[in-house]
Order: sequence, then structure tokens, then C-alpha cells
Amino acid sequence: MSWRLGKKKTANLGAGDDVASIRSLTPTPGDDPRPTVRTGILSIRVINAEGLQVPGGSLPAAVQNALASRPAQVAASMSPSSVTQDRLAAAGRSKRDSVQRTQCWWLPYLVMEFEVNQILITPLGGELDKPLYMYQAHFDVSRNSEISISAYLRKEEPKRGSDGTEDVGNDIFIGGINFNPDFDNLSSQDQWYDLQGGSGRILIGVVFQPSSGNTLTIDDFELITVIGKGSFGKVMQVRKRDTQRIYALKTIRKAHIVNRNEITHTLAERFVLARVNNPFIVPLKFSFQSEQKLYLVLAFVNGGELFHHLQREHRFDEERSRFYSAELLLALEHLHELDVVYRDLKPENILLDYTGHIALCDFGLCKLNMKGDDTTNTFCGTPEYLAPEILTGSGYNRTIDWWTLGVLLYEMLSGLPPFYDEVTDKMYEKILRNPLVFGEEIGPEARSILTGLLTRDPTQRLGVTGADAIKRHPFFAKIDWMRLLAKKIQPPFKPSVSSPVDVSNFDTVFTTEQPLDSVVEGSQLSRTVQEQFSGFSWDGSNIPISPK
Repeated sequence: MSWRLGKKKTANLGAGDDVASIRSLTPTPGDDPRPTVRTGILSIRVINAEGLQVPGGSLPAAVQNALASRPAQVAASMSPSSVTQDRLAAAGRSKRDSVQRTQCWWLPYLVMEFEVNQILITPLGGELDKPLYMYQAHFDVSRNSEISISAYLRKEEPKRGSDGTEDVGNDIFIGGINFNPDFDNLSSQDQWYDLQGGSGRILIGVVFQPSSGNTLTIDDFELITVIGKGSFGKVMQVRKRDTQRIYALKTIRKAHIVNRNEITHTLAERFVLARVNNPFIVPLKFSFQSEQKLYLVLAFVNGGELFHHLQREHRFDEERSRFYSAELLLALEHLHELDVVYRDLKPENILLDYTGHIALCDFGLCKLNMKGDDTTNTFCGTPEYLAPEILTGSGYNRTIDWWTLGVLLYEMLSGLPPFYDEVTDKMYEKILRNPLVFGEEIGPEARSILTGLLTRDPTQRLGVTGADAIKRHPFFAKIDWMRLLAKKIQPPFKPSVSSPVDVSNFDTVFTTEQPLDSVVEGSQLSRTVQEQFSGFSWDGSNIPISPK
């Protein structure tokens, strides 16, 4: 997806899966393995914190200077006990999302996340160890997910750009909290939550309002900025009017995908996105449709494509490459547990979020219902990443995802895929026959895991027995997989974006275009064709469409 709807470094090869293999049925509730999902609006109040400490106790010089020249600023009327709900509501309005306050930049700020939707919370005042936030945010609930709040301290005063944004850069992580809302026992009382990985605690209140059950339309969203465009439609940054949350809205013209025989891939993407629940996969929030269009509402992830960062830096060090490949391994493992083979792993389909974690996107080429050792023969993917068994037409299974993980890891470490050639036919020949060559930048453990993942015989490939075999490899010996899955391991790199809603990492070719839901004329579709999209709409409460 990469928010560009097909504008890739290398074009995807077509896939020929039969539409019949993905036509939807409405399963009975007993057929759906997911737990009951509460849908509605979750309101989270962040009041204040106490006992926060900077790791090592050493403050950045800029912060020391700010504290010396600007004493704590907390008006008596802003004490926690006197803040009204109106003040909390005002603090959570969209204006705070777009232009962040700077008068207390030297105090710890928070990044709050729910279902990969992130919000930057800056303090209104207080002291270094007792910042005052008084912030309320509303989140749309479509999954049983946990709330995550991470605290950071800026190293320098934010620099204002010409557009009024602030660059917070790579800041100091001072701890975080993670908890799952107990929807059956939410009280109106605020509670203290202890920071993990740091000292102190944060006072938080949580309230849940069940969904009204009304069907969404395009009118429920404010269109803000175009962030991607392709032959099927466009992707826009939007704000949901009731909760004020920022999302990426992908619009797809029905007539285009019908004419190009892409109904299969569109339904596959919709099905997978509705079923996944993994912190390293861009989640679907909602889907709905009109007579002419399909709409996918996705979490807005704005740290840029991994491809963009890899191009800029040429290659990553081993620590950073290990971190990204470990998070991707967990994402692929989750897809395989859902009997989904991804088939298109590459840097263009991997986004970085505001804090530096990866988010896998673009599920248009995935293959559903691939149980155990089931195989398929569809020739699809991106040339540099194709597994040998795809090229030979001998049939392949989920182990092709481990091959592409190996190609990606090699590319991160060295700057190019292992068998790259500008001439596609020569590259295919190299994939089938050339030995794996390592540069000095690739260490012995990395060479070992790459040799295992890039084994041409899929029955001997590392991971043929499952993801656990890859996790146990010495290359990943330093990874605590439980902490990684909980996003409790600090990323080695944090994108320089002003806030979780900043669009500076998107191509200005798109962002300067006026955001409009264009009218589609002269594309009346028959009832038979329209029926193929039945069950497309989803808000988390209904069971997702399921393949036969």
C-alpha cells in the first residue's frame, strides 16, 4: 500500500487467483475464532503524572537551561482537582493535534496509542517530575486492544518550521504503561498506573460508550490531505468528525477493479485487515461503500516508508536491521496463524510509526486459506523478492514469506537485495543459481540466518517448521519476544515528524492536491456485480467476510 496505491520501486507482478476462492459467506458466530468485540468510543483522560525520572539522572543541557530560566508554570486554577470536564474536552480538541503547545517543551510529553492510532500529549505545566497534562482523547474501538502510553523528554527545544510544525526528533524514553480496558468494570474514578521501564506513575480515567450501530458514510469524515494516489483511487488523511481521530481513508472505484479483474485482491485485503490484530500490522478501523466506491479506513501511520529511510541511509546497522526484521517476523507469524500468506514483503510495504515501530501494509497480493502445507502456483510478487519456487512454477506455501524476510534483511544490511540485477531475466537467473555472497558489513550470525532463510529448497528453509525456529536462531538471541510483542522495546530510530498527524513524510505531489471525494459518473454497475461486494462494510462488530 505505502499510501501510494501501486507506485512502487518495482511494479508488482499480477496474481491470478480465482474470484470464487474469496467470495464471501456469512459464517455463524461459532465459526469465528475471535473473541466478542466491544465497538464504540473509548474516552481516555490523562490528568497528571508524578515521580517521573530521566534515566541516568542526567538532563540534556537545553532542558537544564530551560528549567533554570523558566520555573514551573502551573496556575492555581489548573490543579488536577479543579479541572472541569469542559477543560479536558477543550484540551483534547483537534487544534492540539495539529499545532502542539511549546511553552513547556522541557517537561516530559506523552505518546498515547490505541489500535495503532497515536496522539502526542504535551504538558500544560507542572514540574519535571510532576507534569500536568489535562488531556482527553476519544478513540474508535473496533478490536479488543490495549492502551499504550509512553513518556519522553525532548533533548532540545522544538524548532518551528515554515509550516508551523515542531520537530521533536529523537528524544529520551523515560517509561511507559500498557493496559487493556475492562469494558465490563469501567468506573468513573481516575486511577494511577505505574510506569514500566522507568519511575513514576500517571493518573488516567477511562470511559466507554457503546456503538450506536449507524452505518458510516463519507460525510462522517473531514477530508484533510491527499497522501497517495493510484489507478484505482486515492488515499487521504481524514478526521472522523465525532471522535476527532485522524485516519488514512483509502477510496477505491468499483468500476476500475471490476474492469481489471481485481475484485479478488480487494476482498482479500479487506478480509485480512479486518481479521488481523497485531501491533506491527496497519489495522482496518472501518470499511463502507457507496454505489460507485469502496472505502477502507485505516490507522494513519506517518513515519515514512522503510524504503524511504533505507534509500536515504543506504543501509542500516545490525541492531536496527534485527529490530525491524524481528517485528516483521511477529507480523508474518500472526498472518500465518490466520492461514494467510503475505507474498509481497518489501521496504515499500513497511511503514514506520511516530515512535519508530514498523507497520506492515498492502495486503492486495496475500493468499487466503493456506493451511499447513497447502500450496498454490500463482505467479505474483515483486521481482527482486521472488522465491525460487515461484520462478520454477513448482508450487509454494507459506515458506515463501521466510525467503522474502531473508531478502529484506539482506537488503537492510547491505543496501541491495542479494540477487539484484537491472535486467529482470538475469535477476531471475541469479535467484535460481547464483551463490549467496556476503560483504564485510554482514556479521557471522547474520550470515547464518540469511543462509537459512535464503535456502532455495523450501523443505530445508529456516522456518519450514514455523516461526519459532527463526526466533531461536542466535541472530535473535538478544530479542525478548514477549516484550517486543507488547511494544516495550524502544525502537533504535525515531522518525523526525512533528506529531502523529504530521504529513511531512508524504510526497508533496499528493499533499498539495485538494482533498475531494470525486464524483464518479457513467459507471453504473449491475446488481450481480454489486452483490460481489456484499458484506464489505465493517465496523468491528460484524463478522468479517470469509472465503470459502
